[in-house]
Amino acid sequence: MRRLADGDRAAFEPVYAALWPAVSAFCRRMLRGCADAEDAAQQALLKIFDRASTFDPAADALTWALTIAAWECRTARRRRARSREAPDEHAGAIPADMPTPEDAAIARDLDDAAREVLGSLAEADRATLLSTVMEGDRDPSVSGAAFRKRRERAFARLREAWRRIYGT
Repeated sequence: MRRLADGDRAAFEPVYAALWPAVSAFCRRMLRGCADAEDAAQQALLKIFDRASTFDPAADALTWALTIAAWECRTARRRRARSREAPDEHAGAIPADMPTPEDAAIARDLDDAAREVLGSLAEADRATLLSTVMEGDRDPSVSGAAFRKRRERAFARLREAWRRIYGT
């Protein structure tokens, strides 16, 4: 490592042969054998060779190299955590056809708001709106045109009640 730090290019191969097994084994232990271990080891060796000129000849070369490898392993862990590729064993998976908890809460709030507004309407308007929803459950003594007019007025009152309670 001292020769490489001094700029001797012939020292590259012996340094690689000495460091690769130790650095790759260290990265496999740090990252528990995951696929990122080899990438971290390669990145560590690239940085070791790139920074060889900063190596202090009084220091232990293996300790210096493994310190750089440890930083690469930490970086690989952070990258994996940010990309959320690692499964989170504390969170349960939500099936795609299931609403999220936020969607369910919004639906409950809207249901409660609709019930409140409908409760403020007259019984005749509630009956007209209910028969509109139920389709075909209309009073047969009321003509089609009269029912459409009742429905139009009931919806107008519903909108007015909604605006009065919740705004636009």
